[in-house]
Amino acid sequence: MSDINNEGEKNRRILIIDDNESIHQDFRNILRPPRDISDDLASSKAGLLDDDAAPVQRNDTFLVDSAHQGQEGLEMVRKAVEKGQPYSMAFVDMRMPPGWNGLDTIAHIWKEYADLQVVICTAYSDHSWDEIVERLGCTDQLLILKKPFDNVEVRQLVYALTEKWHLAQKAKLKTQELMGMVNSRTRDLEAAHQELLGINDRLVAAKRSAEEANRSKSIFLANMSHEIRTPMTAIIGYTEYIREEDSQNNMPPERISALDTILRNGKHLMTIINDILEISKIEAGKLNLEPVKCTVSSILNDIMAVMHIRAGEKGIYLTSDFTGLIPETINTDPNRLRQILINLIGNAIKFTSRGGVHLNIKYLDKDPDNPKMQFDVIDSGIGLSKEQCERLFQPFTQADNTTNRDFGGTGLGLVISRRLANLLDGDVVIAKSEINKGSTFRATIATGPLDDAKMITPNVETGTIDNNRQRRESSKTELSINCRILLAEDFLENQRLISLILQKAGVDVTVADNGKIAYDLALEALEQGKPFDVILMDMQMPELNGYDATRRLREEGYTAPIIAMTAYAMPEDREKCLQAGCDEYITKPICREGLLNTVQNYVKHNQSEKRKVCPDA
Repeated sequence: MSDINNEGEKNRRILIIDDNESIHQDFRNILRPPRDISDDLASSKAGLLDDDAAPVQRNDTFLVDSAHQGQEGLEMVRKAVEKGQPYSMAFVDMRMPPGWNGLDTIAHIWKEYADLQVVICTAYSDHSWDEIVERLGCTDQLLILKKPFDNVEVRQLVYALTEKWHLAQKAKLKTQELMGMVNSRTRDLEAAHQELLGINDRLVAAKRSAEEANRSKSIFLANMSHEIRTPMTAIIGYTEYIREEDSQNNMPPERISALDTILRNGKHLMTIINDILEISKIEAGKLNLEPVKCTVSSILNDIMAVMHIRAGEKGIYLTSDFTGLIPETINTDPNRLRQILINLIGNAIKFTSRGGVHLNIKYLDKDPDNPKMQFDVIDSGIGLSKEQCERLFQPFTQADNTTNRDFGGTGLGLVISRRLANLLDGDVVIAKSEINKGSTFRATIATGPLDDAKMITPNVETGTIDNNRQRRESSKTELSINCRILLAEDFLENQRLISLILQKAGVDVTVADNGKIAYDLALEALEQGKPFDVILMDMQMPELNGYDATRRLREEGYTAPIIAMTAYAMPEDREKCLQAGCDEYITKPICREGLLNTVQNYVKHNQSEKRKVCPDA
């Protein structure tokens, strides 16, 4: 409305609804602006000087319209609203025969225009205030003026109520403006919300797709591992068997060298498979750490004993030392630390032809809240350029293509080492490298809580290992096993190989082609009082798989050791075997010494338990 938006022009339109004409005239007289003496002087001056000066404009002039019946008043209000020039207030008589009374009139008008300020004019007490409120509702837009009324009181009411109407309209417009802004913002937010919902839906779908792809990858890797590991058991196992027989029978060196080549390449293939499975487990977040209190020197002695053999085969040295004192014990996962250092030292040996490899160990306590162990593997090998260093920690990436051709490998070892170190709250980095001069790879891990561990200078043994002596001692251990074993295995070559290994160690072996036969034979032997000391249970077999066969045996109360043998090597596979009721879990390809040691341990334990139950047995 123009008179609302323009601050200089306020709505002075007044409606008088009364059936008495004289009342209308009274209101006009009361609301006529008073003459000001300055106005008279200005008019006289204009007349004397024949001046065409503009008349004085006043801002307190009211426009008064009249209606003599309620119906007429309603119609005038309706038309004023339609023109966009509504009345700001109305004086309404209470009694207006023969039409509507004042209350009916006001009720009808407020239905058309609820903003109108109303003053009821009456000389009678036709209705109490409570009755009026009950009829019209409790509102701040209604006042009562008793007749005869005072002129000053009327003018005060008019000034106050028109100003109130004006302010109310400004507030209403502002509210509408704000509501418009709110609605616009709400629409924007709703659009943004819908967009976010769409993005979220796409992210959920992408996550679901990624999880499905990851599951498919895990299934593929598990199946690939199974299909490769199963025949590799026969390949590596029979090669080791023939190699040992040839060594004892003084076969030609060329034959022994050929067998060594088969063994070396078979184990290399298994290393590649294990690396692929390892990086897959890390990426899937399925690699579980097992931190325990352990001794750094003990871990290093194990590593140096193994790696010294590799270094000796290449004709290079492998040494180690400590800078300062180190904690006697730390809290970490020793197997993962061992894996990291074997990877780093193994790489250093592989890429070093002259000189050697040195391991330096140091305790870092710059951050008392998070002390670390530092392991520097320093070699005098081929070294790396800056560009090669930048791409080195990428999966399946080596320094360049010639590195892969000359030295072999998948490029996963460093990636696995770094990610394992990250899981141990540390890192693996290239501290220094120079082409043809060597490299320094640095691994750090957190020590975990030290619990006031003593600071020491440990001794690390780096002497050579007599493999022939170990093999002889291992053979003696094999021959000492005297027990009955049920071998449940459906793969014919593995049946023959594992039976051969066990029989050579003095074991009485019974073979079952599937889980159902193994189940029946185990219970039959138990009923005859000649139970098997150990069951070697392949987990993937026809008729009845190893999981179900083990469960059924345990449900029947079978308590003898059951050792799972499987070509599936993911962490969840081990847990699945143990949940089925197996006591131990070994992966294919079967390591002969590992198999015999595991069997021997369980046989000794089982026989010891039998003696406790039957002392005379």
